[in-house]
Amino acid sequence: MLEKILNRRNIERALKAVERNKGAGGVDGLQSDELRPFLNSHLRYLSDKILDGKYEPSPVRKVEIPKPSGGTRMLGIPTVTDRMIQQAIYQQLSPIYESEFSEYSFGFRPAKNAHQAVRTAQEYLNAGYIWIIELDLEKFFDKVSHQKLMHLLSAKVKDVKTLSLIRSYLRSGIMEGGLTSVRTEGTPQGSPLSPLLSNIMLHELDKELAKRGHKFVRFADDCSIYVKSERAAHRVVQGLIKYIENELLLKVNREKTKISEPRDSYLLGFSFYQYNHRYHVRIHQKPVQRVKAKCKHLTRSSDPTPEHVTLAKLANVIRGWVNYFSLANAKKIMLTLDGLLYTRLRISAWRRWKVARNRIVQLQKLGASAHKAYMWGHSSKGACRLAHSPVLTQTLTQGYYTRLGHQGFFQSYVQRHDDAPFTF
Repeated sequence: MLEKILNRRNIERALKAVERNKGAGGVDGLQSDELRPFLNSHLRYLSDKILDGKYEPSPVRKVEIPKPSGGTRMLGIPTVTDRMIQQAIYQQLSPIYESEFSEYSFGFRPAKNAHQAVRTAQEYLNAGYIWIIELDLEKFFDKVSHQKLMHLLSAKVKDVKTLSLIRSYLRSGIMEGGLTSVRTEGTPQGSPLSPLLSNIMLHELDKELAKRGHKFVRFADDCSIYVKSERAAHRVVQGLIKYIENELLLKVNREKTKISEPRDSYLLGFSFYQYNHRYHVRIHQKPVQRVKAKCKHLTRSSDPTPEHVTLAKLANVIRGWVNYFSLANAKKIMLTLDGLLYTRLRISAWRRWKVARNRIVQLQKLGASAHKAYMWGHSSKGACRLAHSPVLTQTLTQGYYTRLGHQGFFQSYVQRHDDAPFTF
């Protein structure tokens, strides 16, 4: 297998993937756009060291990013050379495992996505499985047992050299502040191989759930199990905790693992509501609050960024957020978000105009009469009050921002989901 991994065509595919994904460099400072010239002169030497079993991966660069739920998540950023080698390994291993992975595992897999997971959960609910066990694996990517994972890999991968190379990546140290610490467990997020290894480990959980006849969906380490009664949910969760901790050597966070009903559930940013005896998809309040906070940050009055730059940044946020949440019935939420955003833009514009003379000029440019512009421009009211008054609602209208090229949440949503029913 190692010869297949190092095959020139496989390496070229891996190289293109690293170049396409870009991303920051690792501890050696080499960037993705510098990798190809580096390989032109070093690939033979690199391949020989790997084949001889003498290659030692560089430590990963530790980066901590904030988690939506609070706290931080650790990322391990490998060097671009190691990213390419791991990508080459992934390209050979993935077809072997994909044919056996559960159809109810949706994370980090070809032709699988979060929307499919949510739709599957919706089907379970409408079939009567309305009690949900939301499993929370404590620091999963940091706690994976190397011994257990290598045992699972050896069942399929018989090439000792390939196994040795994967083990060397699992054990490669973590560099922080110039110091490298040895890693004895975990597969830090940030490498091309980590998602596949996590799915190989949690495929054991999928098989156990299927063996017990449970309805479930899993997206990476987010797993929800659906049963028909609260009593069954309590019984199932206790059995699963024992299996996960004793057999998979992982830790279940008992405080965050919960049993919930559809309206209180959280699945990949979505939740559910019942209407006409059917369950429908809605957006959970957590991502709504997060996108509100992001819009507020981008439109803060203290930011000297020009208006057209701010609108471009907002467009990126809106486009990505609406594309993901277009699955839900959410016209009212989109209208609410637009109301907040246009208010913030008006406040920002009023404060940016600063003095009465400039405000009068700007209001006249926007179509206000000289009398009204003078009267409004000298208003002593604060920007927040004026943002809801005719001073700005009749000048800085939605049409004004549309002419500047801005497309709000609602308009973007309708374009993506124009047949969605209006829901509360």
